[in-house]
Amino acid sequence: MVRVLIERRVPEGMAGDFLLALRQMRFEAVHRPGYVSGETWRDAADPLRFIVISTWTSRQAWDAWVASDARSRTMALLGPMIDGPEEITVLEPV
Repeated sequence: MVRVLIERRVPEGMAGDFLLALRQMRFEAVHRPGYVSGETWRDAADPLRFIVISTWTSRQAWDAWVASDARSRTMALLGPMIDGPEEITVLEPV
């Protein structure tokens, strides 16, 4: 099992469109082998910073999702709405 944290900042005025595109991405991910769950959080001190926390059955399942055409398509929608690169952290249990 792995958890993945993805941090993204959005420009002022883009949060609504960003969240719609993010929901589309989650819809695609839910149908991928190995997807367990996902949550979207907003930084209470910085409302333009969003954190997605997803859980996958394995690192291989996550890597397959990252390499998928479905994620590439939705990232093409999200990309223009992100202020800077997304930061991805993959966490493993200890």
